[in-house]
Amino acid sequence: MFRKKKKIKPETALEDALNQEMIVHNMPKDPKLSGAYSSGSSPISANEAAPPSESQKNPTKSRSNFKAVGFIIMASGVVVIAALVYLSYRFIIAPAAQDKTPNMPIAADNGKSATTVPITSDLASTTELSTATPAVVDLATTTVATSSEKIASSTNPLFPDSDYDGLNDGEEAILGTSPTMNDSDSDGYSDFAEVISGYDPSGSGKISANANLASYTNKTFNYDILYPKLWPIQALNDNATVIFNAPDNSLIQISVQDNPDQASILDWYEQSFPGTTVTYDQVRSTYSWEGIMGESGLNFYITDKNRKNIIVISYIPAVEGRIAYPTIFQLMINSLFIK
Repeated sequence: MFRKKKKIKPETALEDALNQEMIVHNMPKDPKLSGAYSSGSSPISANEAAPPSESQKNPTKSRSNFKAVGFIIMASGVVVIAALVYLSYRFIIAPAAQDKTPNMPIAADNGKSATTVPITSDLASTTELSTATPAVVDLATTTVATSSEKIASSTNPLFPDSDYDGLNDGEEAILGTSPTMNDSDSDGYSDFAEVISGYDPSGSGKISANANLASYTNKTFNYDILYPKLWPIQALNDNATVIFNAPDNSLIQISVQDNPDQASILDWYEQSFPGTTVTYDQVRSTYSWEGIMGESGLNFYITDKNRKNIIVISYIPAVEGRIAYPTIFQLMINSLFIK
């Protein structure tokens, strides 16, 4: 009737207890309970988090690294910008600035700079080339300079005066006269004397008839002037400045400016060059203008009869002290006619 109780083998009970113990010790570790164990530590399971990185261990050091990188980037940007600015100046701004040659001021008289004659010329900025017109300048009413007047003298060893007539050999070539004959047309007057008096040294007639000269007409300021026909002309500042280029690179420049006070040339000169004493006997007068030579002999200052403008005729040598065409300079002054 009664079944016999099944006996539990001691080995089976022991195995169950061990299995239960292994289950307890292999449970995943709860981080909230990690401090609940009084002693020892639980074995690390496969699901436990990886060790902290270097940046997690030292956040201050990480921030310093970011700052260093940012500084390097900013410094590199400054260097690049500076390089761009330098390259722009070197290859864009500087070349543009170099296209412009320095202004050539009127030569100072006796070491003094004119206070009201800041007329300059800029050859690099020439935008207009003037052409000569066939107008004829009548010198019959012109009071010309004598050989005793102070004018720039030639000190150019390249152009000696072989026949000692007052025209150097370079000027003889320009006018078509003989450098070995002081009277090329054999009329009894030296070549120099004829040029200064307004006559053609290579033949009969007035100097305007010389085949090697031409007349330039400035329609803006209404004047005519003779010049060597092979010399290039440049007109600047709406014809207020006209430059005649000589073969040795020297220049003869004509500049025009207002005469707002309508001063006589004597008064204007004394106001423009304070401390300079001039007398009326130094003033030259023609039918259309009155003028005075500056102390250097390189600038001749003129005002028209109505005293509307001041005209300055300047000799600008290519080399200081080397005046290659002094008589041509005087010829051009003498030939100026203001309409």
